[in-house]
Amino acid sequence: MGAYLRIGFVVKATTTLPKNVSKANFQKEVEQYYPSEVFDCVEGEGGSIKLTLKSSIATAELAPFVKDIYKDWSGQIDKDAIDFIEENINDPNWLEKAEEADLHQFYVLDYGVYESFKIAGEKIGFRLTVVTLGSEGKFSMEESESTLGFMETCAQRAYAQYKMARAFRVYVL
Repeated sequence: MGAYLRIGFVVKATTTLPKNVSKANFQKEVEQYYPSEVFDCVEGEGGSIKLTLKSSIATAELAPFVKDIYKDWSGQIDKDAIDFIEENINDPNWLEKAEEADLHQFYVLDYGVYESFKIAGEKIGFRLTVVTLGSEGKFSMEESESTLGFMETCAQRAYAQYKMARAFRVYVL
């Protein structure tokens, strides 16, 4: 049994905080994965939290970041994806437009991708919205967490010149 190995970046993460976890404690605990210089953090009703990729970061870095990833991933730049980014990144609705564009290597997934953290003894699950930049083959999920984490860390370090590198994820779906 397997699923597809995918690479991409987080544009939104949502969760609900348990009553014993404050927003400040939450932000401190997830800073390494969702740095405040890259993600806005908004608290909603009932303890809901939404982390969103800052538009200033996306505007400044998305096209060169994605170009570099494509060069390393497949050896070539996906022209359709880069054209889309360059034409739409200044539009506040670029993410919705990406969903509608139906591009092969630059598409939005807003289901099935999750992360979890343990904060103050509580397991807190995040529902992610990601932009997938590539996927390939079947990948066995059994005992792969450390491998995926290692791959993600290596990629984040390789692209560290971009603030967006902290939003990069390797996931299986």
